Amino acid sequence: MLTAFVVIIIFFLSVQVFPVAIGIDVTGKPGKAVILIVVLSLVQVVTYWLGLKLGSTFMHLMDGFKGAVFFIGFLLIGIRMLLETINIHKSERTYSVNNVGLVILASIAQGMNAFLVGLLFNYLSIDEKFTLIILFAITIVIATSGIIMKPNKLALSLASLFYALGGLVMIVFAIYISFFIL
Repeated sequence: MLTAFVVIIIFFLSVQVFPVAIGIDVTGKPGKAVILIVVLSLVQVVTYWLGLKLGSTFMHLMDGFKGAVFFIGFLLIGIRMLLETINIHKSERTYSVNNVGLVILASIAQGMNAFLVGLLFNYLSIDEKFTLIILFAITIVIATSGIIMKPNKLALSLASLFYALGGLVMIVFAIYISFFIL
């Protein structure tokens, strides 16, 4: 059951690249599209991996109140995702990118939640390689979908819906995992 929760959390972490990918214009440039998709995916995976590695060095110091730390961390991620929903729904996109440097910066901004989840996953017994592979695969699929879609009302509504669901899932899992599993 915990593995299912982890996969769902990783899916909604991957959704964070969707609004960034929607703003990328690669019309007639398939090579550029592939590079940008890989960049979006790799930055998410690297920030998550850094969170896992950094968390293994100091998160054990907070073992006495790991439930509270886990709860607060995921609650903050959920609230941030819900607040982003409002901006995306109003069509106030925060990203409109066309080159690799801007995609890297936008992806790093979106990767902060992945970093925090990597830190917090140190309290769960998970297979790190499995989560890295799943994150990479799902992020590639979502980034590809975002690049294929044009930045219209439907695409932004879909991104807003994904963010809202992700925020709610993060909050619900924060409560459940913190109080019933940890």
